[in-house]
Amino acid sequence: MESRDKIVLGTKNPHKKEKLRWIIEGYFSDMQDMAGEMNVEEDGDTFEANARIKAITVAKKNNSYAIATDGGVIIPSLGKNWNELLTRRFVGREDLTDFDRMECLLELMKNEKGKKRIIAWKESIAIASPDGVVFSVEVDGDTGILQESYDPKQYKEGIWLCTLWAYPQFGGRNFFELNEEEKKYGEISWWRLREKTREFLSNYFHN
Repeated sequence: MESRDKIVLGTKNPHKKEKLRWIIEGYFSDMQDMAGEMNVEEDGDTFEANARIKAITVAKKNNSYAIATDGGVIIPSLGKNWNELLTRRFVGREDLTDFDRMECLLELMKNEKGKKRIIAWKESIAIASPDGVVFSVEVDGDTGILQESYDPKQYKEGIWLCTLWAYPQFGGRNFFELNEEEKKYGEISWWRLREKTREFLSNYFHN
């Protein structure tokens, strides 16, 4: 297996950094955290487009390979009142905490019951060099139900939505209550991204 020296992780999210390292382990000997802020307008019309924008921005800034992701929650019952591309920014303010976001989302969904609370996840990933994007893909993730309340003790930085995410297929339990095997479904988007990314890297570094 041939390795390349440096790649910069294009995120400040601690959970995403952990997952990105897991996805590309063995292919880059130096996986560096991003310095400073991203400072990029995520104006793509898909998650994949936004991941590509972030990856190429970080790659050019650091003159190295860079990897970035973008994802969000699909909420069919909200229709035009919900833009999944703005999942973290849906309130329109940057000064909110994750707990503020959870409260605002619960308020948006307060009149929806049963199957109207079905939600689904999409995630994308992109790798770029200073010359341009070399790989990107978008995948479907898990589906579940948005809870009507939450336990603040379950909150984990970087994955605030998991605090609100329950699985009817697993007895209605919250993400953080799943066992390790069940969590593989809860994180199926990361497993799918890992498979596709590592397949690409294996071919890319051997050609």
